[in-house]
Amino acid sequence: MKKAQVSPVSVAFLSAVSIIGLVLIPVLVFQPNSEHVQFFVRQSLVGTLYSAICLLGIAAAFYPTRCRGMFQKTQNPLPQTNEPNSLVQIRGHHPDCQNYLGNRIRAGKWVLCAACSGLLIGAIIALVGAGLYFFVGLNAAWSSIWLIALGEIGMLLGLVQIMFTGYLKTIANMVFVVGSFVTLVVADVLSKSVLVDLYVLGLIGFLLWFRILLSEWNNNRICQTCGSCFQ
Repeated sequence: MKKAQVSPVSVAFLSAVSIIGLVLIPVLVFQPNSEHVQFFVRQSLVGTLYSAICLLGIAAAFYPTRCRGMFQKTQNPLPQTNEPNSLVQIRGHHPDCQNYLGNRIRAGKWVLCAACSGLLIGAIIALVGAGLYFFVGLNAAWSSIWLIALGEIGMLLGLVQIMFTGYLKTIANMVFVVGSFVTLVVADVLSKSVLVDLYVLGLIGFLLWFRILLSEWNNNRICQTCGSCFQ
């Protein structure tokens, strides 16, 4: 069954929504009427929600068979490659085709998905950081609006990771996750508002979904341009 295609207009619209959403974070951070919640409650709630996002990402990387439906939907644009007797095999979450060489990296004898490897590394770093900040109470002097901008640039880099190949793609995806952590922490330090924190968490979830959608859209474009598997 052929997948529904994502139109360029939809991609452009969602890109605009993503940029506007990121621009709103500094605006909300400095709103004087932000609702404040007791420090311990806010930290525990936000830390738990963000850690859950990181843990789900790590579990998906370590247990791909349990997340097979998700991986095939987002990384593999060829329905026929799911069949055991298909001529096209999957390596590193992608069809074993030269057009996807840039989507894979090698770690010794292992062939890995470049994007998922970066997301995994980033999730581990962010999870450790979230534990230290939200639960251990590590006080980082992160009170600069420029750090929010730096984190947002990292998240935008994750959205354009489809332009990179190999280890650069891995780094871009790692920076995407680490950037989300930096943005969340700095927004929490500056605003001390659970509403702002929840907004940032929601935007992180949206950007993660959009990043996956962009990957699927790009993979479909690759296969449509090649077309050899459909002949």
